[in-house]
Amino acid sequence: MSAEIFFIRLYNVNYQKVYDFAYKLCGDRHRAKDITQQCFLRLWEKIDTISSESEDIFPLLFVIAKRVVIDESRKATTSALAHKDIYHTSSGTVDETESRMHYKQLRHRLSNVLQSLPDKPRKVYQYRDSGYSHKEIADMLNISVTTVRTHLRTATHLIRKNIGNTTIIAAAACLLWACGKDKDPAAPTGPVTNAEVNRWILDSMNYFYYWKDGLPATPDASAEATAWFGQLKNTADRFSIIYDPAVPASYPAGLRSIYGMEATVIAYPKAPGGALGVVQLVQPGSPAASKELKRGQLFTRINGTLLSTSNAASLLAKLVTDKKADLTMATRGTDGAITETTVQKVTAGGITEEPAIQQSVVLNTTPKTAYLCFNYFDDTQSAALLQTFSAYKQQGVQQLVLDLRYSPGGSTAMAAILTALIGNNIDAGSIFAKYIGNSRLGNRTMTFAQTMALPERGTAVTFSQVKPIQLQLSQVYILTGPHTASAAEMIVNNLKPYTNIVQIGSVTLGKDEGMITIADGRNPKRIPWVLMPITYKLQNANGEGGYNKGIAPAYQVDELAALPLQPLGNTADPLTAKALELIGVAGGRVSHQPPTTVQNAAISPAMTHPVLITHP
Repeated sequence: MSAEIFFIRLYNVNYQKVYDFAYKLCGDRHRAKDITQQCFLRLWEKIDTISSESEDIFPLLFVIAKRVVIDESRKATTSALAHKDIYHTSSGTVDETESRMHYKQLRHRLSNVLQSLPDKPRKVYQYRDSGYSHKEIADMLNISVTTVRTHLRTATHLIRKNIGNTTIIAAAACLLWACGKDKDPAAPTGPVTNAEVNRWILDSMNYFYYWKDGLPATPDASAEATAWFGQLKNTADRFSIIYDPAVPASYPAGLRSIYGMEATVIAYPKAPGGALGVVQLVQPGSPAASKELKRGQLFTRINGTLLSTSNAASLLAKLVTDKKADLTMATRGTDGAITETTVQKVTAGGITEEPAIQQSVVLNTTPKTAYLCFNYFDDTQSAALLQTFSAYKQQGVQQLVLDLRYSPGGSTAMAAILTALIGNNIDAGSIFAKYIGNSRLGNRTMTFAQTMALPERGTAVTFSQVKPIQLQLSQVYILTGPHTASAAEMIVNNLKPYTNIVQIGSVTLGKDEGMITIADGRNPKRIPWVLMPITYKLQNANGEGGYNKGIAPAYQVDELAALPLQPLGNTADPLTAKALELIGVAGGRVSHQPPTTVQNAAISPAMTHPVLITHP
């Protein structure tokens, strides 16, 4: 564990206790903040002497805090009055804004200093900053552990000489600001009002929201939270959400999150109503799977109403809102005629776990080709991904068909892992993504190692785990569709600087934006809502982004043009077959006819966020 990560953990665990103790000593909340900050600054200076196995360091912090109070006693009165004046004129936000300004300036100075360092000390510092141990760095740079320590001392000395010891503290303070500000003992008491909730929403959006310019100065005290959030959203914002974890009805919902399936309706003149429902995906263990629904099955009615091109969208929407329905199943004859068969009931219920790896097949071809249907970017399933690529490496896979057509995205840490496993000449310090934020957050660049070190859940994967099983492909074939979103689109865009992308299928959804999760971290919690606002626009290492209208494939192929749908991974699937044709392996379908275009009557909305609803 790096010193920085260890420090942030200590900060999280002990901040409130140190703050409360400092507040008891001085009786002024602003001075208590200053004392607490000074306390953690001094802790950082001692961090190398503290064992990462230490469970309780509060006694040490207790001593440091008392020393800080003694050292600060001469200026306590002046400091308290100054902070009090600031508080009364700015509602308590100036000190936080000033900290963010200092943080931005320090990070800029740190970046300049790092660029001036010799190559080896700079790389050692950056790898250490990303969480790698001395041994891992030594292995990656082919030097001894002693040399790693020497380079790290050199880098640290030069950094401290130029900008002092406060940079990492400022960085940690910025990362933890949203939590820290909620730990203020002056929080409101009594019943939670609309005004308090809406103020919290507005404050959060003012700091994190990509389109923060133009937000109102004061909240609407009378509006209900969801309505107020809707008023704040920019007209260009398609994806920001708000929900109450205790109220399932407030969760964003779709066929995927309720039934564990994807379905669409296409115009089909031979169907009884002129339109035909097609089941595209069924997740294992889902409510749809329990009813034995399968990819490729057809249906003609929802709750007895014949599907038509005019009512398809409203019937699919009702399928979502009602959380239950009767589907009239059908078969298609060799002449294309549709025959209705049985009525299948579908209901919400159970738990739908999105598998990261939907299907993995190594084809017996020359060159050796693997097909991977990667469905969900879930950090807790990173071990399965590493195991899959380890098998590819052992079997000598030379070409990869990556199927992302039903992938809604998820963790960017997982996206970085998958990109690093595929791309050519990617190392820990290579740029994975550039984040373009608002005027307060600014822009930032993240390397692969830095991104992988910040999983949303589970244990972080280190670059040393990825390096031995990288395929280092100069070209990769990616299958996409209108449900390809978010982190899945990042794979398509962020691989471009490192390998040639051959994209096959349909245009992706067009989510070139990153969201964060904001919740009230106080104890007791007062605000029940969770916000997921758009915070950044996304770019690859070359600064390429701007795909809000989707990423168009080089080869447009519609899987619905050839019914029945083939199982995922089957070489007869039109998208997979096209990839194999381009690779030039046996089994690839060579087509000299123009692709058939299917008219979609309605498509279920793409899931652009984690599956939030797992039971009725």
